[in-house]
Amino acid sequence: MFSFHSHSGQFCMHAKGTLEQVVQSAIDRRFTTYGLSEHMPRYNPDQLYPEESHLTVQDLENMYDQFLQEAVRLQSKYQDQICLLIGLETEYFNRDSINLVRTLRQPHRQYQLKPSASADSTTSKAIELPQVQYIVGSLHHVHGVPLDFSQELYLEALETVGKGSWEVLFQEYFDTQFEMLQGLEPEVVGHLDLVRIFFGAIKGCHHSHGHEEHADERESNQNQSQNRLTEELWRLVKRNVDFVIGYGGLFELNSRAWKKGLADAYPQRDILEYILSKNGRVTLSDDSHGPDDVGMYYNPELKRYLEQMNIQQVYYLAPNQKPYTQGEGDTRHQVYDTKASAETGSFQHVHVCAVPTASLNFYHST
Repeated sequence: MFSFHSHSGQFCMHAKGTLEQVVQSAIDRRFTTYGLSEHMPRYNPDQLYPEESHLTVQDLENMYDQFLQEAVRLQSKYQDQICLLIGLETEYFNRDSINLVRTLRQPHRQYQLKPSASADSTTSKAIELPQVQYIVGSLHHVHGVPLDFSQELYLEALETVGKGSWEVLFQEYFDTQFEMLQGLEPEVVGHLDLVRIFFGAIKGCHHSHGHEEHADERESNQNQSQNRLTEELWRLVKRNVDFVIGYGGLFELNSRAWKKGLADAYPQRDILEYILSKNGRVTLSDDSHGPDDVGMYYNPELKRYLEQMNIQQVYYLAPNQKPYTQGEGDTRHQVYDTKASAETGSFQHVHVCAVPTASLNFYHST
């Protein structure tokens, strides 16, 4: 089992537990590969969340660099029990964010370790930081307004960005997402349709899976937060999906959507149906925010979703420097080609493999 999207309270203000506790939970729940993907720093004070009011942008930079050092320590400590990949989740605001992420991907980045108060020397020491192996390409903001922090800010985005129109808000979201995808070519695309997160709070909008039959029954039986996309929005979604498929990226099935009250994992099934129809590659992510969240909703919800969508094979990332050795020569672990450009730095440190869904070892929660 695997996940490529996770956070810890040690390096994320709205998560819980230490990074090591998250890793230990993944081991206890029989994960074989787990991605550590704390949020990248934000470099403008205006981009801080309310929960970060006591921090500076320099604090966020230091926190991410400290995460990298802790992640590589855990990678070494638990190498015989689990494959840990070191990554980041993007914070995309505008085209300037592209160079910021590319810089974080660069090898041999250094962290200036300041001397302690008891040290004889006052000279700081440069430490080479671990390599970022992959990124989760996510979009949380549109025109600087966060979509998933709270329902109140989502409605603010609806008014300020969408001018009261959810269609305009969605268009801005998918257009900005396309900028991010083009500039970064992320190995994993995070919660592709996050813009749907609080759609249920918008009054007067019709919720649907995109199919007329039994729509009323579904809406009465589920806390539904999915809307029917317009023809123009479908054009944008298909453009974004086709681009990711073109360079070989993975679309995460993000189980945290169920915690937010959505009908399906991100992406909702109308978009997932299109991804599958184009032979897009899907992977699994719990988007955990602490040790108790590891494997959240994997069983039975995600397992059932895979069955409903008739997904026979799922994809995962494996590190280049330590090829996946389980079942050597087994076609279940075939390596798949990617076509990302060297300029983005994508797929330089990991490769794509696949495994039949029937062989997945789902964690049984108690």
